[in-house]
Formats: sequence, C-alpha cells, structure tokens
Amino acid sequence: MIEDLVTTEQFVTMVIRSIKGHIEPTRGSWSSGYMDYALYKGIIEDYDLTNISKPIERRSAARIVHETLLTEFGEKDEHDWSAAEYLRDLYSCRTCVMHIAQMYVKGIMHGRDPYLFDTAGSLNRVEAEEVVARMLDREQRMPHTGGRVFQSKHLTPDEAWELMVNDPTAMLVDVRTNEDYRTGHIRGSICIPLQDISNNPFSVCVRKDTPLILYCQMGYKSSIAAQALIDAGYSRVYTIPGIEQYSYPFI
Repeated sequence: MIEDLVTTEQFVTMVIRSIKGHIEPTRGSWSSGYMDYALYKGIIEDYDLTNISKPIERRSAARIVHETLLTEFGEKDEHDWSAAEYLRDLYSCRTCVMHIAQMYVKGIMHGRDPYLFDTAGSLNRVEAEEVVARMLDREQRMPHTGGRVFQSKHLTPDEAWELMVNDPTAMLVDVRTNEDYRTGHIRGSICIPLQDISNNPFSVCVRKDTPLILYCQMGYKSSIAAQALIDAGYSRVYTIPGIEQYSYPFI
C-alpha cells in the first residue's frame, strides 16, 4: 500500500538516528535536527530537501547510505564493482552509478530481479529497515560478486608520469565536467567529460593504441569512462587515483 512507502524525510531520519541516536529539532519540523545534520555532513543534497515529503527513490536511498558509509564510518568502496554491470538500469542515472554499484556489490541493496535495480522505484518500511540494518551490520549483507573483469589498468601517479615521459603520444584526460576542470586540474591534462566519452568514445583520439590515462575526483567516473573506451576498441586505457585521493600538481 502507498501508505507503507517511506518518504525521504523518514528514510534520512532512520539512517541518522541509527548512528547518532535522538537529535532535538532545530526548528519546527520534527525531523529538522536529522535533516540538518545530514545536510551539514554532505549525506543529503538539495534534491532531497526538495523531495522531502515524497516516497524516496531507490537511487536516492543508495546515495544517502553510500555517503553515510563514507563520511560516518570511513568504510572504503569495493574496488571490484563489476557485478553491478549486469544491472540493465545501472547507467540510467549517470550521477548515481557508483552509489548504486557500491550498495549492490556490498549486498546492502539488492535488485528487484537479478538484472534490474529499479532506480526510480520506492522503498516500503520493511525494505528501508533492512537497508539500514545491513548498513550497520556487515554480517547481514549479501554481497554480489562475479561480474565481468574490467580491462583498464590502474596506475600509480609515478607510473603514469613515467609512461608520459617515455611515450609523448600519451594523453592525460580529466573526465570531470568542464566547470570542474576550470576550477583546477592536473598540469598537462585535457578535459573530455565522461558524458562526452559515453556519447561518442571515438571522439577522444583517432589512434586506438594511444595511451589514455584517465582521472576524475574520486575514481568513479574515470572507471566508467575507461570501460566505455575499452568497449569501443581502445587498447591502452589506464586510470590513476582521483584528485581527492592524491596531491597532484595543480594549475
């Protein structure tokens, strides 16, 4: 029944209360203390506030729990998230890809069937409670493994630098947005946003044996871009740590 669906307000409160206990309201609304804390910690965003009274979408729930694990528990992401590649709607929300993939492979959120996450679907109260329980207790999780093997090679910054010195045709590609690139980027890099690569991977360069070294903010977008290039036939695709994971020379 629709009355059983959990709203964004209720879900955020469930998540924050499970780790912080009771928080007094900061203004009129009963949930204001929980919402304010989540917003302050970067667990929720303006979209959640705009849709506070609507049933929470599964993609939003995945993002909120993922951000909670990162900020409140310091839990690292799974390096191999290829099992999520089988979800046919994984890329239906480009900004949600890594949130969904991590929740899926960690076994915190499951698909509606083996090949569908149902990104825009809702959560009922029982499902929401199970998600929060698995967030808190690893023993209750049922991880998904066994996806395809990603073919890009992860390089250290030193290895990437050595490759560029030895092969002047190598390209260092920032796959963040043009706006992010303009605020600061690694010296010597060019910007080709993930969206552009997804739309037309062949636009990156003509020769498919050109060494392509990709980076982004946290490594998520570069992994997606790398696989898109490999699927398009590029044979020398590499990723390096994101700019929040390593202190690079910036301009």
